[in-house]
Amino acid sequence: MKKFLIHIFVYALPILIFAGALGAFYGVGVYSGEWGRDMDAAIEAQRRDHSILLGYAYNEQNQYYKLKNADYYQADMIALGTSRAMQFKSVYFKGGFYNCGGAVSGNYDEYLNFLQNLSYKPKAMLLDLDSWVFNDEWNKWCVAYDTFVPIQKADRKTLAMVKAMITDFMDGLWTWTDLRDSYANNIGFRGKIKDDGFMYDGSYYYGDTYRTMKSREDFDFTDTRERIAAGDSRFQYGEHIDQDTVKKLNDLLRYCEENNIYVIGYLAPFPPGIFAQMQKSGNYGYMGEITPVCEKLFKKYGFEYYDYADGAELGLTDEYFIDGFHGSEVTYAYMVRDMIEKDSKIIEYIHIDKLNALLDHAYSGLVFEEPDSRTVE
Repeated sequence: MKKFLIHIFVYALPILIFAGALGAFYGVGVYSGEWGRDMDAAIEAQRRDHSILLGYAYNEQNQYYKLKNADYYQADMIALGTSRAMQFKSVYFKGGFYNCGGAVSGNYDEYLNFLQNLSYKPKAMLLDLDSWVFNDEWNKWCVAYDTFVPIQKADRKTLAMVKAMITDFMDGLWTWTDLRDSYANNIGFRGKIKDDGFMYDGSYYYGDTYRTMKSREDFDFTDTRERIAAGDSRFQYGEHIDQDTVKKLNDLLRYCEENNIYVIGYLAPFPPGIFAQMQKSGNYGYMGEITPVCEKLFKKYGFEYYDYADGAELGLTDEYFIDGFHGSEVTYAYMVRDMIEKDSKIIEYIHIDKLNALLDHAYSGLVFEEPDSRTVE
């Protein structure tokens, strides 16, 4: 009998080890808030405590999260765009501001669909324009929004998320020791482990990068430079501007005019070194066609357009960028100040003294405050 039990234990041991490991990873997900907590409950928690960051890694639901909060705050001005819009901060806005950056990822028909999902109409909008959206070699893979698509909460399967977490662990993207440096107040794996995530105003906070630059995923822009060399992952080559994108942008601007939403569009910035590499390659001819087309299109509707593709035009260096194509919160504050200097109507929504004070006393080229002393208004 004893020998039989030993045999059973030996055969069962791998299963027990696997179950224990699976249970450990599942527990990390519960601890971090990736699963085991309803998205709406997380949103409510952040509304009660503005110091909480929502930083999901496996259960991101950016469209739903941004739509729910935009409808809740009903700010006079919003920012709409990809992750390259997420660095506008409410601290220097007046009359209400909410950042919907990250709510969209494709072409301008998706932007229009997001606006149509809103239960109210903002008075003004900062519109993020990414260069690659004007390149058919990139945007031909975007999902088309030919009809209205309601934005709803996603039903993510926990087992699939656990599997993704284990894969990242096996690939060395995180370690068990990372858990010791947990930011307990935050929700989500990135929030808990890295102090990365969305702030209550919809802007994004890169706590890990602010503390240690070498921790960023694109340190020295190595990843972005490899994309440019290969011509992929947003940096596909293209000679001429895509006319289908121009039509979709026109439809978006027409909708805004019809609904009294004043639009301030901007071509989002690249670090000067990256922009120079793209220009030197000679593979991005379409980029030179964007501004002439957009200036004409925005003027048609009485809106504003600014070309900030080259960060050097703002007097900035590569040190003001999170990675190869994301400017910092300091970068975007300089953009706002430049708009004001060019007589933009954005001045109606800005506390100029606060904006200038933040820039004059910025902790670094990336962040206004020293990360370990972050305050929330």
